[in-house]
Formats: sequence, C-alpha cells, structure tokens
Amino acid sequence: MSLEFFNRLSGKLSIELTEATEDIAGNLSNQRATATAEIVEVSFTPQVLRDGNFRELTVDELDQVVLESAALNLRSLGEPVAHQAPNGKWFTVRDLVAAVAETERRTRQQSEWFGGMDVHHIFFEGIEEDVDGAWTVYWGS
Repeated sequence: MSLEFFNRLSGKLSIELTEATEDIAGNLSNQRATATAEIVEVSFTPQVLRDGNFRELTVDELDQVVLESAALNLRSLGEPVAHQAPNGKWFTVRDLVAAVAETERRTRQQSEWFGGMDVHHIFFEGIEEDVDGAWTVYWGS
C-alpha cells in the first residue's frame, strides 16, 4: 500500500449544515449553502472502485500505512490544519481519512461558492504535497 492507493480511492464528503442547501439553477443539481449556514458535522467515507463497482474498504486496507511521516499539515479550501500521526510514526488509510474529515470540519466554512461555503465540490480527487511542505486535498464536483 502507498499514497498512490489512497489517491485512487473514491469518496464523497458529507457536510451537514444548520440550514438546508438551495438549488443554484432549476435544471442543475448544483447546490449552494446559505450565507448563514454553519457546519454541524462532516464525514468522509472512501470507497474502492473495481470493475465498475464501488465497495467499502476492508479492515486490512484501512490499516495499511500510506504516509510515513509523524505529522502533516493538510489544507483544502481553507488554512492548513496540523495533524499528528496517532502512533507518532506514520499515517494509515484510516488516519488520513480522519485527518481529511477533521480538516474539512475545521476549515470548509472558510471557502466561498455562490454566496455561502462550498458544499458542491465534495468528490475526493486525492492529496498532494505542495512546495511549502503542506498537503492539499483536491475535491471535484
């Protein structure tokens, strides 16, 4: 297992808000958060795509080491968030999934899309280390 395995995972970020999202246009599935909506809960559940079908990760896959680092700064649509490897040595798939969800929980409200925080770009596209040493999470729509 490696970071390559992690970056090939599929998954959708779930963002529960204090207010319902709104349609941007009647004929599109795009949603926007209201300007006053706040985050209640964020979760990220990755899946493996094999032969055109999605499946949940196995316990062994979740426990595989994918990043040998004691710490990482992870950012998405906001400021970087510092994360420590639970064992002080490396991150497993499970650890990175938790770090991604926590980063989004703490920073997603810093984003802006159609007058509210971005609740549209929620499909996982991987993480990549930047020149400053921080890691960026990429989301698609």
